Amino acid sequence: MTFPRRAVRGARRRVLRGAEHLASAAITPFRGLRWEVRAPTRWPVALRAALAIAIPLTIATAAGHQAWGLLCGTGTFTVLYGAGRPLRSRIRVLVLVALGLIAGMSLGVLVSGNLVLSILVTAVVGAVATFLAHALRLGPPGAFFFVLIVGIGGYLPTRGLDPGSLILATTTGAAVAVPIAMFDLLLDRLGPERAAVAAAQRAVEKFLASPPEDGQAEDLSTAATNAIHDAWTVLWDGGEPDLALDDPGAPTSPQATAHTVRADLATDLIVIQQRYSEHLLPTQQLNPDLGAEPTAAPLGRPRLRRMVARALRWPTAALQAAIRVAAGIAAAGVAAGLLAGSGHMYWAMAAAALVLHNGMDRRATTIRSVERLAGTTLGIGLFLIGGFSGSGPWAVVITIVTLQGLVELCVVRNYTIAVIFMTPLALTIGTAGSGLAALTIAQERLLDTAIGVLCGVAVPWLIGWRSSHAMLTAHLSRAISASAEVIGLLGRGQHQDRAGLVAQRELSLDLQELSAIAGRAIRDEPERVADLVPVRDATAWLGFTVLATASQEAPGEALERVAPAEDLARDLAVRLARQDVPEDREIRAVRAIVGKRPPLG
Repeated sequence: MTFPRRAVRGARRRVLRGAEHLASAAITPFRGLRWEVRAPTRWPVALRAALAIAIPLTIATAAGHQAWGLLCGTGTFTVLYGAGRPLRSRIRVLVLVALGLIAGMSLGVLVSGNLVLSILVTAVVGAVATFLAHALRLGPPGAFFFVLIVGIGGYLPTRGLDPGSLILATTTGAAVAVPIAMFDLLLDRLGPERAAVAAAQRAVEKFLASPPEDGQAEDLSTAATNAIHDAWTVLWDGGEPDLALDDPGAPTSPQATAHTVRADLATDLIVIQQRYSEHLLPTQQLNPDLGAEPTAAPLGRPRLRRMVARALRWPTAALQAAIRVAAGIAAAGVAAGLLAGSGHMYWAMAAAALVLHNGMDRRATTIRSVERLAGTTLGIGLFLIGGFSGSGPWAVVITIVTLQGLVELCVVRNYTIAVIFMTPLALTIGTAGSGLAALTIAQERLLDTAIGVLCGVAVPWLIGWRSSHAMLTAHLSRAISASAEVIGLLGRGQHQDRAGLVAQRELSLDLQELSAIAGRAIRDEPERVADLVPVRDATAWLGFTVLATASQEAPGEALERVAPAEDLARDLAVRLARQDVPEDREIRAVRAIVGKRPPLG
């Protein structure tokens, strides 16, 4: 078959699969929506978000400068980051995000008026922000608002706003948002740690209640491993838990009490993890997905420099997502700004970034795009019916604060509902006091959103569309190589030394990344990675066994019986790096040398 014919057939297959995803996504915007009353877990986040925009907007409106208060909203996006993190970790995240938003606004106003340069800078910022969000595990809302801020900075000066005032407004909003984002810690400083351990317990209990043959057992197992890992991360970020704090005569200062509570939570989490790990033996769980560390001690978090270095190893999800975001933003900017002549080009670029920055599989990306477009359409209807922008200044304040809270309340529960409130929020801010016709700006919003989401859907089919096999093979190689490193240290009795704990942490992170990459590859290209599925399972079990063995062997005691497995594992890793896929039985043979994992406890 000639190359043109193969290309045509390949393009046809992609179009057909893309159409299948689109047809499936078309019914998803309201799927899973439940109307029963649940515990208001998002209320604290929603209240903080509403308060962050309410304070500068109310003060500015009372002073007769509502436009200034609206501009401060560009900095109050800071309040959306770091939720659920403990004190010292949250402070770092909030400061970095605030500085990033201010820098983004500065870059935006710097290139304002130059259409091509604005598109280029927004694409670069989107790529860098996406990469760092993945590498540093920033969490929601990720890179999206950095892209939005750069776009706003490039747009508003063209409408006569002073660039210096924009930067100052963003700085003011961020300064207001940071202390508000910390407010819940005044009520309970250890609240995030308690919540994380409680979430891990709920996830494990749900997993234990499911029989091995349950079709959802693998998803429940993944949820439990993720919850356990998140809980250890939160405890570590709050301060390394000292499990030796059990002296009843210890001082009772607030600081000592906090250490004691953290140690108690760490002990509780060890028990939770032991109960979970005992049910992950091959004879007890038929289809496990080992996504997080199974060791019975916190391994900590790598330094930021190391996390960035890990994400820079090609190929990684962070690099691929960054490239796709840059391409999506550039395509949306060109289509909306240069071809369609949109006055709000940044809406299209932000919409493209929104559906791409999480690095989801193609079907999930399509679903998010449909949700975004459906929510925007309904939100425009709500905006036009409500006539929010035509109200008085205080009605605008109430509208914006209420909508901001509703967005954060709904965004986790159902994204489409959140976008329905998000759209009139953005349009109210965009039209309040501007003299722009509500219908005109609403139509432009719909067009820009459609352009952005279409670019977002197309990019994963054009960039890296056949990369799943190579990416999964690379991550398999890394996981086995990391297993070999721990095996070597275990054989020399150095597994509990600093180097040993670092090696275990690296293996734990590699297993987590392998789980995520494998899941996405199987969903994107099941046929191309079918031969790697048994290899993935064997690799996961090898890593699990190595970590479990290292966690139970006494410090300083060499486990000589595992020594032969080190060279075998390194050879397998080298073969995988060369795209020479071994049989899964070869990996299982290495695991057999390390030994079956005895129960914890």
